[in-house]
Amino acid sequence: MRSLFDELTAKLAEDPRLTKRGGPRVDLSVMLFNARDSVRALWLAAERYGRTRDEAALGELARAVEQLRPIFGERIGACEGRER
Repeated sequence: MRSLFDELTAKLAEDPRLTKRGGPRVDLSVMLFNARDSVRALWLAAERYGRTRDEAALGELARAVEQLRPIFGERIGACEGRER
């Protein structure tokens, strides 16, 4: 299965027009804008772990990844079994 990010990116690749109002470009932009704090937390956690390689930094990195799982992780549940 693909993530929500993967699905929106694929739709954008099908119709990449900059002049189109709405659609996957706007959805992707809004989704990433709303997740900006989580993306920043992921960056900071990865950078800290890269410098220190300690357990606390690894736990911080794992928490940051889990915050972004709804966007970048596999979609399961209600969508399961549907054709894509």
